[in-house]
Formats: sequence, structure tokens, C-alpha cells
Amino acid sequence: NHKPSGAFRTGWSTNETLSAAMNNSASSTVTINLGVSIEHMSSVQNIGVMQDKTTHVAKKIATDLFNYMQSFDTGSGGGGNMVVPKNIFERWMSRFEAKARVDPNFFMKNSDES
Repeated sequence: NHKPSGAFRTGWSTNETLSAAMNNSASSTVTINLGVSIEHMSSVQNIGVMQDKTTHVAKKIATDLFNYMQSFDTGSGGGGNMVVPKNIFERWMSRFEAKARVDPNFFMKNSDES
């Protein structure tokens, strides 16, 4: 037995419809169907790839935010500190959302990092 058990994230906590239904369970019934499949190990060799991809995407988004903030740095912070406008995150988020509407994977492109 290569992997006798595992814990897997469902993503349910980020699903607004499901979250709202679960929080308001007094007025409605929440039904969740969960499927399980037992497969031969040779057919699931890529099972760890998703976590690696998620971490890679998070690093790309963080790098995009850092580069955006750095473009506003006045250099007056000294000691490795960055000085940026107070609303920098909101400005970055607006820009990020606008770019993502045009190209959902824009942050994965034009990078020297692998």
C-alpha cells in the first residue's frame, strides 16, 4: 500500500453558494454528493502535481504584487524598507482584476523565474 490514506482540500469554503447555504442551514437542506474512486497507482502518479502548481501560481501572484509595489517605492524608507502609497493594495487589486478579465493567466507570463 503506497499511500494508505490522504487528506484533500475540497475548496468548499471558498464556494460562495455552498458557504451561504451551509451558514443558513436552518431554512434549507444542504446536500453534498461525494464520489470516491479507487485507482491503480500507475494511473495516479501525478497526484502531487496540483500542490506544486498551486504554490507556483501563488509565487507568481506574489511576485506581481511585489513588482507593482516596488514601482511606487520612493526609496526614502532606508534599511530595505519600501515606502508606497497607502492605497497600493487596492490599486494593485484593481489592476490585477482588469488584466485577469482580459487574460486570466497574465501573471504566469513574462517572467524570468521558472
